[in-house]
Amino acid sequence: MYKTYKKNCCYSYVGGFYPCFELAKYHKDKILHVFFSSSAENSEGYKKMCALLDSSLISVDDRTFNRLKEKDNDHCIAVFSKYDSKLSSQSPHVVLYNPSDMGNMGNIMRSMAAFDYKDLAVILPGCDSFNPKVVRSSMGSRFFVNVETFQTYQEYLASYPDRVYYTFMLQAKKGLKDVKKPDGKFSLVFGNEASGLPRELLNENSLIIEQSDKVDSLNLATSVVLALYEFKYLK
Repeated sequence: MYKTYKKNCCYSYVGGFYPCFELAKYHKDKILHVFFSSSAENSEGYKKMCALLDSSLISVDDRTFNRLKEKDNDHCIAVFSKYDSKLSSQSPHVVLYNPSDMGNMGNIMRSMAAFDYKDLAVILPGCDSFNPKVVRSSMGSRFFVNVETFQTYQEYLASYPDRVYYTFMLQAKKGLKDVKKPDGKFSLVFGNEASGLPRELLNENSLIIEQSDKVDSLNLATSVVLALYEFKYLK
């Protein structure tokens, strides 16, 4: 019997047709079961899922569905095995240093998928990337993005050396307008929502996102999407 998610579970789950289909698209082999509410039994989504998966993996089960659901309009919930990922050493990375907000993390994953960034490094402590709240807020982009966790920032640097590390900090002297397209591999590094990045991460490639003085700072997810867009289209 599947129970409400805990961090030490070997499985997680996601609700809603679109995220469930994203799971089937990228990690079909990790699906343990898909539960539908009885109200969705004759829906197109139910029929499509039945065509994708073996019938033994699909149940119409209001009791389990109601126990796991996050929202009243989910209609289906896919339970899946957690899995490990490695980042590509040849691709751009987004690095989140001690992220604490699950909604932000999910939105960042969604933005990464929108601009074809596939690799996310999470420096612990930080929120659990498999938490259903993260997976749901990503609208299934959690299954597109590779997520690798590191105990320290130094461990990340040792694992992926010889890159340009752009740390986003209010103390930086350069802005996005000053960046030239990187020749090789690079990482976009963002700090905790409340405390930002430690001052020792300030370097010659540190950047600030220029803004007016009407606010003290931008939301983390907003900052990341601005950087993703700018770096994707650098000349």
